[in-house]
Amino acid sequence: MTELFMRVLLKNLHTPGRHCASTGLRNLAAFHGLGWSEAFCFGIGAGLGIWYIKSNNPPRMIHVRSADIEERFFLHIGMPVTWETYETQQQSHRELIKKLDAGLPAIVQTDLYYLPYYKSSTHFPGHVITVWGYDDDKKVFYITDTERPALIEVAYSDLAQARFCEDNFFKIHGNCIAPAMMKAPVNMQDTIRNAIIYNSRVILDTSISTQGIQGLTTFYNELELWTQFEDWKWAFRFAYQVIERRGTGGGGFRLIYADFLKEATAYLPDIESLQLPYYMQQTAAAWTAFAMALKEASEKEKPEISPVTTCLENVIQAETRYHTKALMLL
Repeated sequence: MTELFMRVLLKNLHTPGRHCASTGLRNLAAFHGLGWSEAFCFGIGAGLGIWYIKSNNPPRMIHVRSADIEERFFLHIGMPVTWETYETQQQSHRELIKKLDAGLPAIVQTDLYYLPYYKSSTHFPGHVITVWGYDDDKKVFYITDTERPALIEVAYSDLAQARFCEDNFFKIHGNCIAPAMMKAPVNMQDTIRNAIIYNSRVILDTSISTQGIQGLTTFYNELELWTQFEDWKWAFRFAYQVIERRGTGGGGFRLIYADFLKEATAYLPDIESLQLPYYMQQTAAAWTAFAMALKEASEKEKPEISPVTTCLENVIQAETRYHTKALMLL
């Protein structure tokens, strides 16, 4: 640290990653002396998700990551930590400065629409970045972001606005996590088993019409409705982007999760015995094929959903097959 209260810059241990939240969790783990990979952090956080929700632009939206990976990660390693939230932008700013002054990097949730370096015309709340320092003279925070290798300067005003936003999926009120310490769980085998089982139970849960396999079924039943949207091309295009391009690592996060399963086999050999990495790779391939069908549909002059329908059926089958297998770890 230098020039206390004027400029603070902690040791930057960022490694470029594939997804924002798992990259942020890996950064915190590295800072606190844990050499876990991004994929490992993603899996421990039970990061797989399926959400089919109403939105504004487009009218329907698919999300393929869990809503609570960050808090679930800390719960699974035996350190219950929740997002700190604040009433005002000013309060969130002051508290973030305090954490950095105490020598603690933080992850914060943002709407990337307000992060200037994205130059985005679309709101996308829930995007996680890591904050390593600040400069009070320049009025900037020093942050790192997913695949970008270098520190980025973000103006106080821009980050303040980015940290307060809402949509139908994420509600962000200065959300911040900056643990004072982190340590590995005593029994990593049980931690991994519990994380995998929890994630698969959530996906297979049919009690919520917009979540998991049930959410995909709702999506399937509404595909004809998509052709009637005023901007149906954008609806299909955005769904493709969310599955395949917007920080998912490909295959709707399933490729990252497959890498987690491969690593986790060293602790829990039953993962390999059940061929879970193989089935997850097959699931990732099904999601990628679905995404490409959505992309192709968005490029047509008139909406054609037959290929999309077939690919979505394959996704439902692959997800059901993998998660049913995973519950055999019980």
